[in-house]
Amino acid sequence: MKWLQRVIQAWQKARELPYLGRGSFAVAIGLLILSIMLGWHRTHPDDEVGAAIQQAQLAEISVPKSILVLANVLPYLNLWVTLGVPVLLLVIWRRWGDLKRLMFPVSVAAVSVALWAIASDLVEYIAHSQMTEMGEPPAPVAFAFKLVLIALVLISVPLVLLYYRRISLLERYTLQTFLHPLVFCFVSFFSLWVIMDLLDNLKDFQESKSSAGDVVRFYLGLLPHVYTQIMPVALLLSVLYALTRMSRANEIISMLGAGRSLFQVLQPIFICALYACVLNLAANYYWAPRAEGNREAIVRAMSEHAADSIMASSIMFHDAQTHRTWYVGTFPFSLRSGRERMHGVQIREENADGTPSRTILAPSASWSPRVGWRLYDGSEMIYQKGSVAAIRPFPQNKDGQHILEAPSLEETPWSIVSYALHADYMGVPEIVSYLHAHPKAADEKLAPFRTHFWHRFALPWQALALMLVAAPLGVAYSRRGSVGGIAASVFIFFVFMFVNNLFLNLGKGGHLPPWITVWMPHLLFGSLGLVLFHYRSQNRDLPSFKFKLSKLKPQIARPRNRRTPLPDASAT
Repeated sequence: MKWLQRVIQAWQKARELPYLGRGSFAVAIGLLILSIMLGWHRTHPDDEVGAAIQQAQLAEISVPKSILVLANVLPYLNLWVTLGVPVLLLVIWRRWGDLKRLMFPVSVAAVSVALWAIASDLVEYIAHSQMTEMGEPPAPVAFAFKLVLIALVLISVPLVLLYYRRISLLERYTLQTFLHPLVFCFVSFFSLWVIMDLLDNLKDFQESKSSAGDVVRFYLGLLPHVYTQIMPVALLLSVLYALTRMSRANEIISMLGAGRSLFQVLQPIFICALYACVLNLAANYYWAPRAEGNREAIVRAMSEHAADSIMASSIMFHDAQTHRTWYVGTFPFSLRSGRERMHGVQIREENADGTPSRTILAPSASWSPRVGWRLYDGSEMIYQKGSVAAIRPFPQNKDGQHILEAPSLEETPWSIVSYALHADYMGVPEIVSYLHAHPKAADEKLAPFRTHFWHRFALPWQALALMLVAAPLGVAYSRRGSVGGIAASVFIFFVFMFVNNLFLNLGKGGHLPPWITVWMPHLLFGSLGLVLFHYRSQNRDLPSFKFKLSKLKPQIARPRNRRTPLPDASAT
């Protein structure tokens, strides 16, 4: 094991080298300035920007000015993230433990990644909305809120570090007592979830010959969905464990005796839970539902070696006005630049009397706002009097490809796929686009989408409502009440899940207004938690509910005199 000791010693010496972090940071800044002087954006354009410009050229429309501006900025952000962020991580590693010196590199890294992520999303959204690659109405307000959440999550990292730096030693101890079981619960539940899911998908991964890196990226993509599912349970168990441990060691009583209120004692735990809820809000806004709905589609795309993941499959759509029936085997998330196509397309046209007039069979198809539909390598069947009169292959172009251009087809990809989408797997921007595209649809059809729109904002705060209930039950001023509080908290958690699903289904069925159904469980259990917290902060016993089965007062039964009388002597 001498080689291992040498590696550890060399690692420690490298960490203690003077000016290593500052020197690396200066080199990264110099390379960035040199790339700007040499015109790095001309020789190394961004892939998303190039795809957007290519799409505009294919659609024969002018490139938006915002795309051209981002084409000059985004390559340098890519270079800075590639070079500068690893250097900043090196600086953070060297300064680990010194909170004051950590603030600058953490802040620079957070701002850099936030700018890069926002610029990348802007390119995709501008190309998506102004060029209407699928024909759906844009949702600028929903997209702007998405960018706000991205910036909030990334910039919150230095703010959390600043908060931890300024709190007192006693608050740090309370926070550390809570964070240790929280991290343990989250990692344990996530590992169990991955193992159970891997057992189900292992055969698919083997058949698609996926590498270990593909599997890791697959589960990292599912991390937002898993986070929204297991974080409320992890918060509940960790707060119960931390408060029970502190109660048994009489640490809470000692803090109260030092002049602190119960809210001040539990303030670090509540702030940590609030931060976890904000992260949950950001994940549940867009990435978590999309990851959940895309899980099976990604596995299918990996097995089929598709270029893009699949939004929906086996779509059947009938347009009563045009008398066309569409069937699409697989529908990708993007149709940009013609690289990603729909597969297994069948179009059946009928006359006014219901007899077939034409059927188009195409292995793949694409759509653009100017050219319209293009179907590839297929054939069309012409009907006369209900029977097939002719079968014609698609015409061949100059490049030797068999392409049928059909600008007369009025349907857009969004009008076809939107009726096959489930509200459970759609983010807020997609739900807003759906509601704008179908304003005259029946209320029964729109009720699930309206309910899930509000549910995207209400679901992350489940953990906070459960925390308000669990914290008073976890605090015990004697060793006697800890087990009962834990049992009551677990019971309340299952009741909360039942009530939440009940109100959610009532909203999806259109029986109650959507905003009431999703917030009602939080209001009920949050109010219960505030009442319990008030009783516990006043050092009063928690209220108990007793049911009187009878109004008769219990009476003490007198003991019987079991003594037998002695026989009379005169009788003998």
